[in-house]
Amino acid sequence: MSVLRQLKRLANIGSQLVMVLTVIVGLALPARGDDGRPFRGHAEEVIIDVTPVADGFLVTATGGGEATHLGRFTRLGRVVVHEDGSAEGTVVFTAANGDQLFMEVVGVPTNSPTTIGGTYTFTGGTGRFSDASGTANFGGVIAPDGIHITVAFEGTIRY
Repeated sequence: MSVLRQLKRLANIGSQLVMVLTVIVGLALPARGDDGRPFRGHAEEVIIDVTPVADGFLVTATGGGEATHLGRFTRLGRVVVHEDGSAEGTVVFTAANGDQLFMEVVGVPTNSPTTIGGTYTFTGGTGRFSDASGTANFGGVIAPDGIHITVAFEGTIRY
């Protein structure tokens, strides 16, 4: 067999090997599904206003924290707390670059007047979070002064 033929044959085998390896590696990688990305973090907030409303109290709190996909962030929340301890409202997380993540909050009564819990549902935002969706469960502790709150959260986000 001539040298030229051997080189062509090796080039052909090399191309086939690359194709086979691409298929094998592609099958070994996890498929990108719609399961979302892990999202977790924590925040410290301070209640800055409490206003009576028809069905409870509108509580406004501001603060900051750190979370995956956001890094350090500031937050502003407005939640109506009902007589039975349940709550509903909105929270906005603002990342250092200005991108905002919007969420609806549903709080559930807990067994203690110094704890809070519930779910964040991501409803979009700005920048990279414009089409954000997903949920995260949160839990928190209200300090003895009644205005400082520490919150931790974990869930999944898609954007």
